[in-house]
Amino acid sequence: MFGYWDALYFVFIFIIGLIIAWMLNEWAKKSGMGTREAGDGTKVFISGEDPDKVIPGFEHYEGYYTGKNVMWGLTYALKRFFALLRNEHTGLLTDYVSYLLITTAFVLGVILIWG
Repeated sequence: MFGYWDALYFVFIFIIGLIIAWMLNEWAKKSGMGTREAGDGTKVFISGEDPDKVIPGFEHYEGYYTGKNVMWGLTYALKRFFALLRNEHTGLLTDYVSYLLITTAFVLGVILIWG
């Protein structure tokens, strides 16, 4: 009913996937700028965030990646939408249950009308 499955085909495709992943890794090592040297060893550097520096406003995340620079485009583009959601966020469970019930009623209504 759902087709034929053979373990040898799966192993063959898995090995091909590993080979492609290894080739991509080697290509990235050659074409990349490498890791930044710092002190005794290497150091991770993601999108301009330095885990050793304290980011203002994120002091409690020292040593963690906040994603501030990674997701800046999304947060900038949806700034007004996020502000609207922040205003609607009351923290009351009854509000969230009412949103869930309204959404469920809407979906059921659409299903009943258009079936």
